[in-house]
Amino acid sequence: MDLQNKTIEEKIKLIESLDNHKKNFIELPDFREFLVDCKLLPSQVYGVKIQKRWVKDHQFSGVKSTLNRGDYIDKESYVEFKVSYISDNQWSLLQIRPYQDIDRYDILLIDKDFNYTLYSIPKDEMTKLELDVCHGTKNSNKDNQNIEYRYTIKKNELNKIEKFKSDTTLPEGKFF
Repeated sequence: MDLQNKTIEEKIKLIESLDNHKKNFIELPDFREFLVDCKLLPSQVYGVKIQKRWVKDHQFSGVKSTLNRGDYIDKESYVEFKVSYISDNQWSLLQIRPYQDIDRYDILLIDKDFNYTLYSIPKDEMTKLELDVCHGTKNSNKDNQNIEYRYTIKKNELNKIEKFKSDTTLPEGKFF
């Protein structure tokens, strides 16, 4: 769809349609189709929806945010869940909090065809990756005890986390 060639009325209709999609969101049973529908939502909305669906589908136990122990428990492990759709040949993971008392990060990366791969990365391995400060600068955060980080994964650098690939990939072994 070429938005540049649309009239203002057509653009307004598109915005109204997206607003309606957000207000009347229907969670479809097929997870991949659910991911497509979530992409039409703002990132602050789809991240929580996908996380809740992941927890429900895998029968994990949710964790109260006041505990500061991640998003769910998998067996005996406290897990922080992150999700990112590919954009400009990379994924961005925000608000990585090394100060949290968790055991691992479950990172769901979604490609342009809405296939997904889960990477289960132990906390100590995650903090070894090239993380950047999420808010402010390193200098402005020098006295901050609870710094949030971001991690950008370029498509051609997936080998850095490949060893953490989970068996919950769709389709199996055919991420790219």
